[in-house]
Amino acid sequence: MARLRSLILTLAAIIGAFCIVVFGVSLVFGLKPQIVVSGSMEPTISTGSLLMAKEVSAAEIEVGDVVTLDRPNNGGLVTHRVTSVEQQHTNWEITMRGDANAADDPFPYTVRTAGKIVATIPWVGYLAGVFRTPFGITGIAVFAAALLVTFLWRPAERSDDASR
Repeated sequence: MARLRSLILTLAAIIGAFCIVVFGVSLVFGLKPQIVVSGSMEPTISTGSLLMAKEVSAAEIEVGDVVTLDRPNNGGLVTHRVTSVEQQHTNWEITMRGDANAADDPFPYTVRTAGKIVATIPWVGYLAGVFRTPFGITGIAVFAAALLVTFLWRPAERSDDASR
């Protein structure tokens, strides 16, 4: 039982430390974590990766950068490589293409800011994605309850204490 407790505690500590590091780095450096949900950037960025994006002025974006932008009409986010950047008055038109795609995205994105990708953590996005679902939240609650039961309930030690 002691080995199981040690294993559970170690696992919880690793997950907790990772979450604290990601949160701290995000807060200190102004980064936003994002999860890759498609293979359009394969093999450079794998599906299920966790990306860290820094919000920058569109004037700082260069051809070849990988950036995240909002799709028009609340269509979600897209993360692709920049193929062209043109200034249009106070806005910028950015054309992008996924590394796995044969052609540029069908339309340029008109923006003032963009999320420039500064770090990629492969596979961690799958785990982060699960924690954003009702199943994942329930799993966290069950895991926390299991930790409490495992570490607070010690019938063997109590029976030893009672026999003294």
